[in-house]
Amino acid sequence: MDTTEELAAQSTRFEIAQLLLERLPICIGVTAGFCLVQAFAWVSNLFSWHLIAWSIFSITLLIGSWLLVRRLSETYKFLGMNVRLVEDINNLAVVLSIAVGLIWSSASVIQFFAQSSDHWLYFSIIIGAAASSGILFNYNIRASLICVAMVMLPCTIQVYLSGHESGLYFTAFNLIYMATLYLVMIQLHQLLEKNVSLRMNSEESARKRAELSYLFEQHWQNAPLAAVQWDKNQRIIDWNPSAERLFGYSKQEVIGKQPDFFVPDSSREKSNTMWHALMRKNTDGNLSVHEVLDKSGAVKICEWHNTPLLKEGKLIGVASFVEDITSQVTAKEIIQRQATVDTLTSLPNRRRMMEELDCAISRSQRHKQFGAVIFLDLDHFKDINDTQGHHMGDLVLQYFAELLRKAVRTEDVVARFGGDEFVILVQDLGEKPQEARAKVLTIADKIMEMGKTACKQEGLEYEIEVSGGIVMFRGNHYSSNDLLKQADLAMYKVKNYGRKGFSFYDDSMAVEAEYRVTMIRELRQGIENGEFELHFQPLMNISGNLVFAEALLRWKRPSQRIVPAGEFIDFMSSLPMMTEVGVWVFDSVCAQIQTWKNEGHWRSDCAIFVNISPKQFEDEQFARQVKQTIKKYDINPQQLVLEITEESLINNLDRVHGQLMELIDFGLRIALDDFGTGYSSLAMLQKLPVQFVKLDREFINDLSSSKDTYSIVMAVIKLCHILSLEVIAEGVETEEQHTILKQLGCNYFQGYYFDKPMEAAAFTQLINKSESAEECEKSPHLKVVS
Repeated sequence: MDTTEELAAQSTRFEIAQLLLERLPICIGVTAGFCLVQAFAWVSNLFSWHLIAWSIFSITLLIGSWLLVRRLSETYKFLGMNVRLVEDINNLAVVLSIAVGLIWSSASVIQFFAQSSDHWLYFSIIIGAAASSGILFNYNIRASLICVAMVMLPCTIQVYLSGHESGLYFTAFNLIYMATLYLVMIQLHQLLEKNVSLRMNSEESARKRAELSYLFEQHWQNAPLAAVQWDKNQRIIDWNPSAERLFGYSKQEVIGKQPDFFVPDSSREKSNTMWHALMRKNTDGNLSVHEVLDKSGAVKICEWHNTPLLKEGKLIGVASFVEDITSQVTAKEIIQRQATVDTLTSLPNRRRMMEELDCAISRSQRHKQFGAVIFLDLDHFKDINDTQGHHMGDLVLQYFAELLRKAVRTEDVVARFGGDEFVILVQDLGEKPQEARAKVLTIADKIMEMGKTACKQEGLEYEIEVSGGIVMFRGNHYSSNDLLKQADLAMYKVKNYGRKGFSFYDDSMAVEAEYRVTMIRELRQGIENGEFELHFQPLMNISGNLVFAEALLRWKRPSQRIVPAGEFIDFMSSLPMMTEVGVWVFDSVCAQIQTWKNEGHWRSDCAIFVNISPKQFEDEQFARQVKQTIKKYDINPQQLVLEITEESLINNLDRVHGQLMELIDFGLRIALDDFGTGYSSLAMLQKLPVQFVKLDREFINDLSSSKDTYSIVMAVIKLCHILSLEVIAEGVETEEQHTILKQLGCNYFQGYYFDKPMEAAAFTQLINKSESAEECEKSPHLKVVS
């Protein structure tokens, strides 16, 4: 039996128990009435202690039964019906039937032993009537049968034993009557149970129908889609609130109308087709999309979901759910248009250019004419976005797109590929290579000249500089993807050689690109295989004493020489692996310092310079991670100096300033690397949150041969001292350079003149041989790190 059937059976039991509880007081009342009649009959013939005893016995049983019934009735009113109460009610019915039986059994004994047997006929009639009250217990068949048996059997036995000549007949009559009562009560009990069950099922069905009707009405009224119900003659018979909102007509305005009033002429054929399909094949619904008119006359595009309503297989109406898809259709049209057009510049996009390029290759094959693909990229466009915002960047892109339209011929195709990348397809350049190249260069020169005209946007001027790659083609030797790749490689060659210009593709570029791909792949393998290690290059003070060291990354390639960072760092710098390697370097430096401390080799006045890449600063959690690593290895933050290149710091100052100040407050110091090679001026030094300035090796190389370089270095050192910044000269390789820098007041020196970068073991020996902190303090130019 499943849960639903169990609940239904339980509800039936509860209902029967409730009806039984309602009839128990009636049983008590009927029994009391019969007892009163019998008592009056005995008063005239048997007024003795027998009558008094029987009366007291009967009254006691009836009052006790009544009290028990009342108690259960109060419990039912307070708690309602439950399984325990059902059991108690059925048990009480049995107890009450036994009580009734005891009352009449005792009456039979008194009647036949205290009076003459001549009165048994009258008493038998009373007993028969009392036995019929057992029907009142019929909701509990066991109680009914017990009641009848206990009421009639004692009297029947007494009549049989009386020896009267008619006693046998009366005995037989009583037994037949009792059997009839049994049969009737059993059938009546079954009938009552069935009736209660049917009534409960009927009430449950009615409740479910009412609930379904309510839910359907709620669904109809609150459906997000417009719902319309039609009769078989296409007249509206129902119209929900969503339909009122969609079409603008109230329900009262449309009932009984056909759809002509909201179907425009342009959609009448589709509407008629929809209805004919429903009438012709009425077992299936259909879907239709056509225009409708709302009350204001506005045209809307709607999707109709139609379902035929059938009765005995015949169509009696149709239910339609209508959705306004005007916005979706409009959006789809926009998307289809945008699929081939760049929304910002209204130029063809990558997809359209690929289609045009495929056609151009086929055309070149047929006509034997040269064509060209020019791949363009705006130089330093990221700086405009970062400093002036994307809004200004968009204005510059729109301006540049207009320049390109003017620079090319009418038949040429200009497309924007995304970001600041543009592609020009030039066709029909002739059959001669030199002539074709000259025509392409004419376009390239025109673009370069137009770029010199300042782009004025919102009161600001920008000079547009362009790097471009050109690939010539004739025939179908290369696919459109190949040509774009080759033009892109040519453009990147211009980028790598200083930008601002054009380059024609040649096969060597593919070799360079393949080398780059191979190098990146091997770098990834090197990271996975643990092929990187740290070397340390000493930094000396003005007295020639070791005070700092710079941690330098080296790649120990299998079966090859150790590769310095300068040969591979450019490949890493633009890739996510740069961040991973940077984290490893910083962690390894901290671990090495901890090892030196534990082994007693570390000097508290030493500090290690650690190079930090711009990629690491792009992570907002960088400062938190640095502090966690320092705490992990229990290192004094003063023993670490973060080294940042001038260009990366200047370009990202607003973004990284907060993290730098957080690290400085923690105790770390910052060094500005490669000073003089970037965009900063001497005046900007006071704004930068740094404590050290490292002069680029280019200045050091020209120091003795160029007066201008000498003057610049002197000015930088003096300004740094005024700003309380300490100066480090890197790339010191000769005694002459060292002497000049000492005279100019440079604080620290780094270069091959002192030592090359060395492994950790060799640097450990160098620390052990160097002077102690106390000895270093004797030099007035030395800053002791504590």
